Amino acid sequence: MNRDCRLFAALLLQIGLASTPTTAREGPQVIGDEVSAPPAIAPAKSTETGLLLEPPLDLAWYTREKFVEQSSTVGVEKIRKAWTSPVVPLDAPTRPEARGLTEEEVKHYMREAKRRFDRGGAIPVSDVGLISTQEDVIRQPMLNHISAFENDAVRVYLLVQKTASDAGWGYFAIVQDMTLDPPRDYYAQIHTESDIRFEGTSCYKCHSSGPLAIHPAREDLVLDAKLAAAFNQHVSEQVRSEFHFPSNSPMPPQGKALALEACTACHAEDGVRAPLYQVHSHPIRVLVDFGYMPPDERLSPEEITELRAWLDAKE
Repeated sequence: MNRDCRLFAALLLQIGLASTPTTAREGPQVIGDEVSAPPAIAPAKSTETGLLLEPPLDLAWYTREKFVEQSSTVGVEKIRKAWTSPVVPLDAPTRPEARGLTEEEVKHYMREAKRRFDRGGAIPVSDVGLISTQEDVIRQPMLNHISAFENDAVRVYLLVQKTASDAGWGYFAIVQDMTLDPPRDYYAQIHTESDIRFEGTSCYKCHSSGPLAIHPAREDLVLDAKLAAAFNQHVSEQVRSEFHFPSNSPMPPQGKALALEACTACHAEDGVRAPLYQVHSHPIRVLVDFGYMPPDERLSPEEITELRAWLDAKE
């Protein structure tokens, strides 16, 4: 798996929450009524399905203290915020009647998200991501700070990320153009504010239907589990969106479509989520093996056998 896919694999969140004005600040976590009872973050534990290509990565050596220390190198003033909503409101759109944003407007929102994070005006979830850590990705802790913003035109997600062995932090973003039906998802790496590069080919391998939920690699490798749970409470409520492929980063070969009934109940041409193909094998292997998918049930041994045969036949 190439570097772009490794980096974007951790951008795993979706917010469907209508936010209320709030100012990010240092302090203890505050939960408002609208997110008062989010479901707990389940411990990440392999169910030993045999779907994984690599043994589950053992991070027992990576202590919470080390995680907090390395996460804080992004700037302690930018993380561990008090919050009443996991989504920071953006200024009203300049074209409220727009039906489709321009690429420059999309980049504007990405820049604004970065600026707010850098000024301490975001509400980031800080964790070590599961999907970007397991299998053949990096096999070392991947540190993430994931923030959400929105107004009537867009939902914006900013990922500030590095591996445990890297020195500097990288910036990545998703903008969902909510002026369209279905919404259109733009993915990009922010090299500098004047150099924002849209991506498609690599990102699609993990994002078949837009952003995914946050799954920490271990229960204690998240700075605010309630905030992460508030994000994830709304993941299941996201509307189906379409993927924007820039001309220089087209859709990769998809392979065969997944026909397993337990999956096509949601992932289908007429489903609430887009169909899954063999190109999506990495997140499928991890999320099914760790018991996150399907969301409310476990596959039977017969279904696991069918799924494994389909995955192993990847062209």
